[in-house]
Amino acid sequence: MTPDDLIRSYVDDVARLLPRGQRRDVAFELRTLLADELAAKAAETGRPADEEMARELVLAFGRPADAAARFHPVLTIVDPADSRRFLRLTLIGMALIWLLGLMDTVLRHPVASASDLPGVLGILWTGAGVGALWWPGLLVVCFAAGAWLRRNRPERAAWKPRRTDRDRISRFGYLAAVAAAVCGLLVLFNPATLLDYFYGGRAAPGAYQALALDEDFLRHRAPWLVAVMTLHLGLYAVLVVRGRRQPLTRRIDIGLTLVMCGVLTWLLPGGDIFAAEPTDQTVKGVIVLIVVGSLADAALKARRELRRAAYLPAA
Repeated sequence: MTPDDLIRSYVDDVARLLPRGQRRDVAFELRTLLADELAAKAAETGRPADEEMARELVLAFGRPADAAARFHPVLTIVDPADSRRFLRLTLIGMALIWLLGLMDTVLRHPVASASDLPGVLGILWTGAGVGALWWPGLLVVCFAAGAWLRRNRPERAAWKPRRTDRDRISRFGYLAAVAAAVCGLLVLFNPATLLDYFYGGRAAPGAYQALALDEDFLRHRAPWLVAVMTLHLGLYAVLVVRGRRQPLTRRIDIGLTLVMCGVLTWLLPGGDIFAAEPTDQTVKGVIVLIVVGSLADAALKARRELRRAAYLPAA
């Protein structure tokens, strides 16, 4: 292959990657540029241009896709500045989906022996394993929409300062959370009151049986759950009085959240929570979601605490 043929082949590959309206002009410009550079290189080395010299020239110029990008803006789906955050969210999201899938699979298909493990892993892979791929696709769409917004509506994507005092809390919001938690505990340990409230004491006997708690749970495991929730509600009461978070209360909150996740996780394989199996399975599924969400919240709070410690000036 002659040097001219090699350059022509390279230019054709570049032109094919460009819009039709630009191909002719860019091909002529690029062919002229490469021919001039090849002639200058031949004059510098003192020998005629050959195929090897032309190959070195086009390889140094870059792949055809890279060369085409210099003449025409590339379509950017995820902005380079967002690539690290995109990767982090992708890994965290897929890990959470796989964790939820693992817990759900183990609850629905308990591993009684080593022979059951391959079947459970197969169910996990065909379910949450492959199913988790929807998350990266959703992120691509969201990040692409954000990139389009920044390019076409820069005023809407302009930087805005965050609120300076992040430790100030909403007393009303925390009081509402405490009230909701207390009501939830009362309903959990006496669900008949909820049915009586809505049905005036005329609910079907099956409804009462569906919400009946397991006796073993009430005797051995429920006290631990109540104790941890009481500690958490006490912390919220302190925050309501003070009106703001402090380093100690932030760290206690993270610790209590982890303890609560540990207790809830301990409840799952420890036996039935409700006497009726459908209710018990539904509640355990909700507990899995609560544990995963609480762990994610604790991880974000711990990360924020580490950042605060890194930003504080040395004593």
